[in-house]
Formats: sequence, C-alpha cells, structure tokens
Amino acid sequence: MLKLLLLSISLSFAFLSSAMAGPFDDIKTYNRDDYSCEITQCDVLASHFNDPERITDSVTQDDMDKPAAIKACLEAVANDPQLDLKSELTDLVELDGASPIEISGVQMILIKNGEIAFEHAAGAARRLENVAIPLTNDHKVRIASISKFVLTAAFMTLVEEGKVDLDADVSDYLGFTLRNPNFPDKIITTRQVVSHTSSIRDGAYYFMGSSENFQDFFIPGGNSDRSAQHYDNGNHFANGANQGPGGYFTYSNLNFGILSGIAEKVSGQRMDTFVKERLLDKLGLSSSFSVCTLYPNNFESLATLYRRGDGGETWDTDGPWVEQVDGDPIRCYYESESYSRGETPDLLPLDNYKLGQNPTLFSPQGGLRASSRDLAVIMQMLLNAGMHNGEQVLTTSSISEMMKTVWQYDSNLNNGHTGGETAEGDKTAEGMMTAYGLSTHIVDLKDWGLFTESRILYGHLGSAYGLQGQFWVDPIKKDGIITFITGVGDDPGKAKATIPLYAIEEVLLKLSLKGLDTL
Repeated sequence: MLKLLLLSISLSFAFLSSAMAGPFDDIKTYNRDDYSCEITQCDVLASHFNDPERITDSVTQDDMDKPAAIKACLEAVANDPQLDLKSELTDLVELDGASPIEISGVQMILIKNGEIAFEHAAGAARRLENVAIPLTNDHKVRIASISKFVLTAAFMTLVEEGKVDLDADVSDYLGFTLRNPNFPDKIITTRQVVSHTSSIRDGAYYFMGSSENFQDFFIPGGNSDRSAQHYDNGNHFANGANQGPGGYFTYSNLNFGILSGIAEKVSGQRMDTFVKERLLDKLGLSSSFSVCTLYPNNFESLATLYRRGDGGETWDTDGPWVEQVDGDPIRCYYESESYSRGETPDLLPLDNYKLGQNPTLFSPQGGLRASSRDLAVIMQMLLNAGMHNGEQVLTTSSISEMMKTVWQYDSNLNNGHTGGETAEGDKTAEGMMTAYGLSTHIVDLKDWGLFTESRILYGHLGSAYGLQGQFWVDPIKKDGIITFITGVGDDPGKAKATIPLYAIEEVLLKLSLKGLDTL
C-alpha cells in the first residue's frame, strides 16, 4: 500500500511545471510522523513541511526546489523494508479487506541475530466512548498459552537446583497421589505434564476459585459442595486404549495447574510470586500472572482484548467492539472481586491462600500479562545462552531440555491429537502440533509448505479472548518472531488458511518471515 502510494506521488513529479506554487504542495500525504526514516534528505524534506525556513548545510533551498530530489527521496522511502512492513501491519488494522478478518490491534517484534531488528504496533489498546488509546509495543496483554512457556522457563530453575526430577512421580511433590484411574499402575511425571503426554484432560473446565480444592479435579468424594462438579465424572483423565501416561499427546491446560502446584509446594511460594522472583525480576520485567499488581496509574500499561459480539459463541461483525478481558472493571483472579481501573485492588484475601490448594488461581495455562517488548527480553535471554546483563538466568542445559523433542507424531502409531485445542477427531487444525518439547511447540516450516528446506522454530502459540499470539525462536539463526493480535471481529476460523493456523496468524507469520529475510 505504502509503495503504491509513494510511487504514484513520485511519478507525478515528472510532470511538474515550473509554475508550481511550491515543491511540497503535492506530497502532503507523506507523513513523517507515521514512518521513521533514516535518510538525511527525507528528514530535511519532512522538517520543511513543518518549518519551511529550515535549511541545512547539506541540502540547499535550490536542492529542495528540485522535483528530482523529492522523487529520489520518496523512492528511497518506498524501498525501505522497515517502512513497507510497518505499512502492511497498519493496513491490516485500518484498511478494509487487507486482513482475512477485522482485527482491533497488532504488535510485532522481530529479532535478527539476537538483536531487535523491527518493532511496530497499530490499532487500539483501549476503545473508550470518545477516543481510542493507541496500542504500543509496551502495552501488556493477557498472552494466553504463551504463558505456559514462560512458567516452564521459571520452573526449570527448580530442576537446575535438583529440587525437582522431571522423571519422578508428580505425587512426590503435590502432596497427594495423582493417578489416572484408567491406568492406575502408571506414574505421571513432570516431563509428561509439560509435554502434554500425561493423560490429563481438561474436562468441562480446568480452573476454580480461591476457596476450592485443586484435588477435586482428580479425586472423587471431596468435601466441597462443588467437588462432584469439579471431578466431572472422571473426565479429566484419558481412557483410550493407548492413551495412558507417556504415550499419547493431547494438549491440556489442566497440566499447568499441576505444574503450578508442584512449583508452589517445592518453592514455598505462590505461583505468581515464584515466576516473578525466579525469572521476571531477573530480567527487569514488570510482567505478571497477578494482573491486579499492574494497577498503578489506572492500569495504563494494560491493554484490553476485544471481540465484536460476545465472541467465542456469538459474533456480530456489525456490532461494537466488546471488552473480553482486562477492560473496565478488572478481575484479579478466578472468582475474585472486580475493580474499576480507578480503584486500588484489595489483595489482602490472598494472604489466606494455602500453597498448593488451588494452583489454577492465576491461570498458569494462560494468565501472564506481558508486552511484546517483555517477551523480546525473554527471547533475547534464550538466544544469549540464558544470560541477561551478565547474569545467568537459565542454564543452557535447561534451555536445551525445553527444546528437546519429547513427543513426535507417528501416524502408524496414531500416538496423539495434532489439532491443538480442537476436539479429538476434529480435522480443522490437523498438523498444527506434530512435535513437542517441554512446553515448547516445535514446527518445521518445511512441513507447512513455507520453505523447501528444513527451518525449525521453537516456541508457543496463544489464543484466547480475542488474542492470537505467536512466540517463535530460531536458535540456529538466532532469530525470533513475536506477534500479538489484540482483538478479532469475527470467528478467526472462518477465513481459509493454507497452513494449520488461523488465516490471520498465517498472514502475520509470513510477514514476519519476509521481514527477517529482508531487514
């Protein structure tokens, strides 16, 4: 879009007459505020728009009066890959038909050879009655299942210290015996939990309020009025012939309630505090699983996720953008009080929390609030062998362990469901997940038809409440991709994709790969 616009503008200068009133009358559409440019001549031209008297030693007024000079500047801008990519991202939000579905906002950061090579955000962080607050790369959002990767990175510090054995029975850490009643003789290990091969299933739901007991998901006959509801007739356990612990992959959010419970019991800290002190503080990040700790300045660092209509169940593409999470008011954790953005949340009830009783409270499977810049810091630490500002945050062995393949799909064995969170037998996302490490989605882009030679990415996807997120690392090239869509106007599954992602995710992945190849 930008290239076509600038090309049409620049071509018009071939026909400028000597009688034109001024050299800038016909190029007002070149907006220097929107597109950063390092070209000195373009900087001078842009400055001249706002201050016609400003002339530098390097470019004279006579130079600036020459249409050829302006044409050269515009062509240089049109060929700048940074500006081109920024324009394409902005068009996805602002230009009708540019995106497979309407989106509320987008963040993107690209890392090349370990360094940030590109960043841009477009759209709205919040949509108020009379104004939209522009989205930036510093706005934090609920990053959905990318949270699993971050939680596991923090958890690996317990493994480094010898406090957790990935291949030991999780019962040794949880404080109760966890067995799949359909496979009672098989232990469940932490490695199985974080690779989704534990035989644990989500059932009707996988979270509960602060007063509930996490064991009720797995052990019948609890004391709560809701114990039977939580147990869900044993639907939190697989019962297929080949689906016992260790053999079969099914993506399950409840696994991360288990991981959170282990972290709490072993570390003696609530999960959100554990991740903060073990990882986030060391990286200088204010990201948080406890959203209400972000309340200063009326939660100004926190962006809202949107859908048109109710989203998820009913959509209304002609209706208003509806707040899905982190709007106003904000709920601090499951079944907590809600607080307006102008209130200071009361977190004192958490003082009574008993470690390990309900480790799903802060959504370990998806509740981390982080910005794309926050995730870029985490990604750069991973690409820098676990180092940040001279401190070893994670060992290289922990990073390697996370990225090592634990499960690989084998069609002959039919040893897993490759469609992510779609129901067993649903073919719509078939092939999305065919290899997995420790909370690490492993994909060879050759298998998705994006390259003719192998190019493997490691990371995680995130999808919830209107967010569509991608976090991908290429440790060979030391490249990385971080993208967030912060709201969708329709069911993202409606538009046709050519790879096992939503069409809008495919667009952003391809734009990211193109950017890494051209920047």
